[in-house]
Amino acid sequence: MIRRISLLLLPILLLLACGDGTGSNGGRDRARISTTVMEDGPDMLKFGHVNLAVPADSFLKVFELGDLVTVELKGVLALEAPAVGDYDDVSAGEFLLRVVPGKPYLTLAVNYGQLAVSTGIADGKLFPIDVEIAMKEKGGYLENLRMREFQNSADSIGAYPDLTPAEFANFREIRTTGMGAKRLYRSSSPISPEMGRNAVADSLAREAGIAAFVNLSDTREAGEAYEGYASSYYATRKIAFLGLPAAFASDAFKKGFAEGLRFVAENDGPYLVHCVLGKDRAGFASAVLEALMGASAAEIEDDYARTYSNYYNVVDGRQQAPAPEHMAWYRTLIVKNLRMAYGAEGIDLSDFENADLAAATERYLKALGLSEAEISALKAKLGD
Repeated sequence: MIRRISLLLLPILLLLACGDGTGSNGGRDRARISTTVMEDGPDMLKFGHVNLAVPADSFLKVFELGDLVTVELKGVLALEAPAVGDYDDVSAGEFLLRVVPGKPYLTLAVNYGQLAVSTGIADGKLFPIDVEIAMKEKGGYLENLRMREFQNSADSIGAYPDLTPAEFANFREIRTTGMGAKRLYRSSSPISPEMGRNAVADSLAREAGIAAFVNLSDTREAGEAYEGYASSYYATRKIAFLGLPAAFASDAFKKGFAEGLRFVAENDGPYLVHCVLGKDRAGFASAVLEALMGASAAEIEDDYARTYSNYYNVVDGRQQAPAPEHMAWYRTLIVKNLRMAYGAEGIDLSDFENADLAAATERYLKALGLSEAEISALKAKLGD
């Protein structure tokens, strides 16, 4: 039987350490909360998140959205995370502390990940778990939140009068250094109607003669269930349905991604890699393949950022040109994702601009389980 924890009985200690709490921010830079993990939180059961027994409104009396905090789940793990209002306020695979006013708890999570599962919390054997939340940097995530305010998109091509149909569908051939002509393409989903771009992407895939699709987001059952799938060009080609989480350091992603790379190595192209938007999972997969084939850091960053200019900054139903500062910030996101994923395998990309990205990527692929022969076959398929 699951033991339910009453919020009214939990000690929530608000401590202001090292001083009297006075000053311009009322001592919030030294704020600390002690609490516990809830054993039966709905987010943990459904999504693999971890709920903390602190009412959001109580948390917001001590901290603010945009603060960077440290969270220690004693005996389990310690991490840093921003206090934000929604999961997509951080990039895929990053930690967050979700704070929704009025909710009787906080949610500690990995965006597109399952923190409760990966840490073993979900099996219930680690309880009780004491938690300490402390200020890491006051307002340390505010600039990221400000940039994400511009990430508004629309489902209709009419909202993008300055884009071509290919740009609207985020469909493009990858022609970075070392990549062969008409070998590798990327796009939003040619089958999922979620973003309103599937018919355009499917038509463009037909025009490009795509022979093999790498579907990073759907299982076969989910993909074949979309309305119109059976009559699509997509359904007539070879497909690797991978159904991967957008948590690039997770075992599920690494195993499935390796399977997708082997699919490319074992089949003839041209190939198209996609997820739903063609942004997170497809962006990561494209960057890895670009790096493998010899692309520079600038090429990888530029290709990744193009997706953002194809989707975002829709204001009052019409896309506005992104400012240079937005594009510069978007370029940093793929660097963060690659550093995180490669770093989890012991591969240092701290000096991303000057790293030997091709050699680092070969090491990364070997860490995922690919053999030298498989990597050579993959490169042969993608090169001229």
